Amino acid sequence: MTGQTAAMNKAELIEAMASESGLSKADAKRALDAFTHATTRALEKGESAVLVGFGSFSISKRSARTGRNPKSRNGSVNDSPVAFDACPEFAAALDLNPGKGDEASAKCRDADVVIDAEYIASEAGRNSRLSEDDAKRALEAFINATTKALKKGDRLSLGGKEDENEGFGSFSISKRSARTGRNPQTGKEIQIAAKNVVKFKAGAELSKAVN
Repeated sequence: MTGQTAAMNKAELIEAMASESGLSKADAKRALDAFTHATTRALEKGESAVLVGFGSFSISKRSARTGRNPKSRNGSVNDSPVAFDACPEFAAALDLNPGKGDEASAKCRDADVVIDAEYIASEAGRNSRLSEDDAKRALEAFINATTKALKKGDRLSLGGKEDENEGFGSFSISKRSARTGRNPQTGKEIQIAAKNVVKFKAGAELSKAVN
């Protein structure tokens, strides 16, 4: 629709992953499902999870607040219960100037659950023979497809085909406005420049699992 951001859905993502990696759509889907299931399980336990080279997921510390639904202009909305921080490699691929030694880097380094090719192969291998090499290709294809979609200004949805707000969640680029902050060591006011960040909105299924 006019004025709305285009969205790549889960089926389209799987197709892009299969095309880039040379895997079947079934194997690409197994790898993607292994990542989302492992992340959901970790968050259900109150743990953080990182997909290597992509980003970390954790329970958001922000408390729920009342807002306005921009479509209906009434009713309340809550912040996503899951926080996402792009790892430096992913942020750099998106030209987001990730910085060095920042909070996102620490979260990607120190997450409770580390999801890599070996982990995905092990998870998916319970129901298939997805090798570690195949899982690595699927993981790289996922990150590349996500990078391309977000750089185009599209939103990537890992929700249902009929309703993108279902399922795991969606990724988009959001502009964070310039603001005044405080130096935690001196208490002095500092100006924080505006920047683009990766925004993750948890889908209904993930939100239900962590609440």
